[in-house]
Amino acid sequence: MPDIKPNSSASSFTVDQLRKRYIVALGLIALLIVASQGIMQCLISDQEHDSRVVNIAGRQRMLSQRITKQAYYIAKADSAQTAADFRHQLQEVLGLWERSHKGLLHGDAELGLPGDNSSDVIALFERITPDYLAIVDATKNLLSASERGEPIDQDILLIRNHERSFLQGMDEIVFRYDQEAMHRVNVARWLALGLMAIILVALALEAMLIFAPATRRIRHDMRSLEKKEEDMSSLFSANPTAMLLVDKKDLAILKANQQSADLLSCTVQDITRNELRNYFDGSCDTNNHFLDKLINNTLLSSHEVVLLDSQRSQIFALASVREISFAGEDVYVLGLMNISELKKAQQTLEYYAAYDEMTGLLNRRTGFLVLAKALARAKRDLRQLTVCFLDLDGLKTTNDRFGHAEGDWMLCTTAKALTNSIRSGDVAVRLGGDEFLLIFHDCPVLEASRLLARIEDYLSAVGTQEHKPFPITVSYGLAAYDPILHSTPDDLIAEADALMYIAKQKRQRIDANDPT
Repeated sequence: MPDIKPNSSASSFTVDQLRKRYIVALGLIALLIVASQGIMQCLISDQEHDSRVVNIAGRQRMLSQRITKQAYYIAKADSAQTAADFRHQLQEVLGLWERSHKGLLHGDAELGLPGDNSSDVIALFERITPDYLAIVDATKNLLSASERGEPIDQDILLIRNHERSFLQGMDEIVFRYDQEAMHRVNVARWLALGLMAIILVALALEAMLIFAPATRRIRHDMRSLEKKEEDMSSLFSANPTAMLLVDKKDLAILKANQQSADLLSCTVQDITRNELRNYFDGSCDTNNHFLDKLINNTLLSSHEVVLLDSQRSQIFALASVREISFAGEDVYVLGLMNISELKKAQQTLEYYAAYDEMTGLLNRRTGFLVLAKALARAKRDLRQLTVCFLDLDGLKTTNDRFGHAEGDWMLCTTAKALTNSIRSGDVAVRLGGDEFLLIFHDCPVLEASRLLARIEDYLSAVGTQEHKPFPITVSYGLAAYDPILHSTPDDLIAEADALMYIAKQKRQRIDANDPT
């Protein structure tokens, strides 16, 4: 950068003006960061509601299928006691189905449903309302008729006739909910980018209105004071931004102010004994790009870098670089601004959009996306694909008898058992409530059964070790992908769900007959 001759504008530039401009610039950036934090927290809360609504809406589909199954089970029951058990289960499923449907329409605080549906969703619900009411009435008639021993074939036929159109309507509703959630995610993403752009513009303005005049002021003062290093040190130390004076040839740090020492958690003397590379994370490509640009004499403004403090902890920062003449040598003035909190907020938003908060597993929406890709890959490359629909036994009973803290322990322990027992390439998903989904890539059913046995052994060992007053067991169904039978992920999950239900019924009969 050529020397800039002092002019009237530079001469009139005072330290007080510099301080005021810094206060205004930093205040604006602080205001933007606080505003972005508040907005992102609101968006995270909205994403939690969206995830809950999509989960409940998707569960409505499975519950309607369970109603049909239970109706058939009642009709085919081989004893009065078995029929009574199925009626009891059907009554529970119907109650949960009706409550979820009402909650989706009008909201339910306990279920986490806001009920603030769009006009499109309300219209879709109105289309399936006749089918929903017909299924509810037929199910209630079936329950009362079967209890009196009257024929129920007509009610079963009515349920079946309305189930298909209801499922199609729910598919459209779930899809619409997911579309609206994705739209809000996109809005959040663009909003975050917009806030970042505004901050970058503010930093650019700071560079133009503060750093450039400061550089001219420094040059003027050093020439007028015969380039005394003491004057430069005074201005450098007074700068409220973390700043480093770096040798242009080898990037050795010549001088550092107290703000940079605070940023890097060390002393000014420690910094001046090191090279600039020692405070940059070498595994980060953006850092290597930044340093290469400096070596090649390319000045950068508002470039994001990853620093390492004295404890080797990462610090996200925005770096701006200017070239000056100091003590007869060409050097870089490097300004650093800490943006770690903004990066953490952005990462938190991305995490809650993809993962279940309690268990740390993939959430339902992300899990379905992974399964859809796995199904397409299995179909394209003729690969084996096995899924497991897994249900945590007795979660409701544990919550009712021992409290929700114990129920949460069961969920987290089960999630840990899944992640510790499956292979590195497999995927574990929490669908919601007590239901989980495992996706086994290139895995036959026999191998998947071995992995599930490992999960059961793990849970049994933990239950024994922790001396819990309740068992921790799971029921599951395994389904292998068949291109003829399974055209969609729902087909594959439905088969695994049906097999899981059979396994759960078998376990319940064994437990009922167990004299212990």
